[in-house]
Amino acid sequence: MIREKSCGAVVFTVQKGARLYLVERMVKGHTSICKGHVEGTETELETAAREIREETALSVRFLDGFRHTIEYSPYDGCLKEVVFFLAESDTTDTVSQPEEVTACEWLPLPEALAVLTHQSDRETVLAADRFLNARTPDFRPMRRRARQMDGDKCREILKTASSGVLALSGDDGYPYAVPVSFVYDGGALWFHGARTGHRPEAARREPRCSFCVVVRDDVDPDNYTTHYASVIAFGRISEVTDEPRRRRAVEALARKYNPGDSAEHRQKAIDDEYAAMTVLRLDIEHLTGKENG
Repeated sequence: MIREKSCGAVVFTVQKGARLYLVERMVKGHTSICKGHVEGTETELETAAREIREETALSVRFLDGFRHTIEYSPYDGCLKEVVFFLAESDTTDTVSQPEEVTACEWLPLPEALAVLTHQSDRETVLAADRFLNARTPDFRPMRRRARQMDGDKCREILKTASSGVLALSGDDGYPYAVPVSFVYDGGALWFHGARTGHRPEAARREPRCSFCVVVRDDVDPDNYTTHYASVIAFGRISEVTDEPRRRRAVEALARKYNPGDSAEHRQKAIDDEYAAMTVLRLDIEHLTGKENG
């Protein structure tokens, strides 16, 4: 079985209080949302950003916490996975890629659903719209705004940091904060560990949690201060039961922590521990970072 992978995004903008979705009139005659094949060693988000840039000339902001996948067979003997993210644009000014796109349109939800050719695209846009409607828990704003990091820097820290502290609601209501290894990809954090124990049991009991990464902690005694940089992600955690996704998460963790390993040795190391392993995924609903100095 041949496996192919594409990534893209539901792109929206808010103009005069109205939410509009981007749809593309394709050269081949159908109407679609932005997506394309993964190239080389691109991450999923890198592929989505490149496809948006190439097809529309837009620079967008990706929203954490939304990752929608579909699978279908484009031809006999091939299974294709398409991963969609959610991205916001500040402008409606687009430049269509003439080889693939004849026109870009910004439409309200009902009109976007009406013109999209494929049911899977309609379901993806609906899922994005539901996410946007439900994603507004009232997270506390940062008190010292001057020290707040922008979202891109927060995400870069999550990509490169080696560990963090996962905070869950533990036994008898006591907070349970545990240092863990992790991998970040596309608005979600992935963890692995034993199938039983305090961590997986706490995650099953209460999905709301937070995850903190500290990448700088330099005490400045003369000035009675600390120069620091940290990121906190808030969201909901769940156990990954889909077997292909579970395997891909473990492989991503292995590649992060031993990038120079051979594929053969990496697979053997995973196989030796895989049966006793659980994988948890934290879907990020709110991401904030703070730095000083």
